[in-house]
Amino acid sequence: MSGRTLLALTATSCVFVAGCCCCAFDINDLLTPSGEEEPSATTPGVDLGVAVYPEATPASGATKYAWRDRRLEPPVYRAGYALAADEQRDVDAAHHELAQRLKYQDAGDGAFKWVPPPGCDASMQCIFESLAERSKPDVDPLAARFKARIQEAKLGTLDAVELMTSFVQAIPYEIPKDRPFGLLPPALVVSGKKGDCDSKALLLHMLLDSIGVDSVLLNSNAHRHAMLGVAVPAQGEKIRYQGREYAFVETTAKSAPVGWISKEMLKPNDWVVVPVRIRSPEKAPKNDATTGKAADGPKPKSTKKR
Repeated sequence: MSGRTLLALTATSCVFVAGCCCCAFDINDLLTPSGEEEPSATTPGVDLGVAVYPEATPASGATKYAWRDRRLEPPVYRAGYALAADEQRDVDAAHHELAQRLKYQDAGDGAFKWVPPPGCDASMQCIFESLAERSKPDVDPLAARFKARIQEAKLGTLDAVELMTSFVQAIPYEIPKDRPFGLLPPALVVSGKKGDCDSKALLLHMLLDSIGVDSVLLNSNAHRHAMLGVAVPAQGEKIRYQGREYAFVETTAKSAPVGWISKEMLKPNDWVVVPVRIRSPEKAPKNDATTGKAADGPKPKSTKKR
């Protein structure tokens, strides 16, 4: 799913939400040299190796990735990811158990109802945090592959962000239909090689967290879209939150550089910051979703809708 439209808030705090990402950009026509093909398993490049979880999982059945980042040299990268079938089922079961606890109900046509627990609201911060927490052991081996490459190549922070971003951008866009909250857990995004805007943004958020880069999820009610905000010194559009500037990152657009956002996505500029902390459930903070404006704008304030 993605940015969601808040339709109603009842006395029982049951939130009825609708909307799904309808803007899977691909700006390759603008950035890809004419005649250049997407890399394959045989294209010369850097192989990050195969990440597996649990450790005994055979690498032979890994999902293979090959992608290009024209801002780095060399520009072609490959990686594999294998998640044991039992673990995939456990991640899936945890997702559905979460939905049951929050009284999730599919209302049809992309809409659903749920009952936010204390400290959570329509921003769904608590849901993002729960999914990230459950997927963290699964994603950590993949993050370790990226960290090894970053250290080996002595990449600076911005280049490291670009490398991880280009990987997530290369994951095919697909709306996770019939999934609770319209979301796909990060571990299943990687193993299934598919995901929509907020599912992919959450995965990138976890990868960046593993290398100590500050990022926040960004959601737009008007555009029904989700992006990531990354606190790196990049050119382009930024959003201010708690005294820091976060560059917009579009996870559904191949080759989109850090700081790029479609100008149409700033009309209106209603982007909401949803800080998602990756930590144990018992230490999960209360929801503090705020609104912000690209570049200089009004001070972020509390919001009850997205």
